[in-house]
Amino acid sequence: MDAVKDSRLDQGLARIFGIAPDKAGVNLDAIRAKAAANLAAYGKVLADLFERQAVPVPPPVQLQWWGEGSRIKVVGSHPDRERIEVLLNGDGELVEEFKELELLHEIVRNTEQPDQAGKLDQHFNIGLTSNGILVFYTD
Repeated sequence: MDAVKDSRLDQGLARIFGIAPDKAGVNLDAIRAKAAANLAAYGKVLADLFERQAVPVPPPVQLQWWGEGSRIKVVGSHPDRERIEVLLNGDGELVEEFKELELLHEIVRNTEQPDQAGKLDQHFNIGLTSNGILVFYTD
C-alpha cells in the first residue's frame, strides 16, 4: 500500500513540476527552478499591483503567513501595512501563490538543509524591495 501511495505522490509531484513521466522521481533542480520562476512572477505581480495602488516601495514590504488568521500579514511598520494586507488577502490567487511559494521553498530548504527541517519557530518571509523580491526565514 505504501508503494502505491509513494508512486501516486511521485506522479503528482512530477505533474506539478512538469517532469516527463519517463524520468525517475522528482529532481530537486526542477523544484528549485519552479520556486525561482514562481517567485520572480509573484514579485512582478506584486510590484505591478503596488504601482497601480500607489503603495510605496521603499520602505520594503515584509510578508509572512499568519496562521491564526489564515492570511498574509505585513510584518513591521510599513505606512500602508493595513491597505497592503487588504489588497493581498482580498485576492485568492495571491494568497494561493504565497502558500505555494512557501511550500516550494520549504521543500528545497528541508532537502538542502536537513538539520533545519522541522524548526517550527522559524517563519517563511517574502520581502519586496526596490531591488526586487526575495525569500528569507526569521525566528
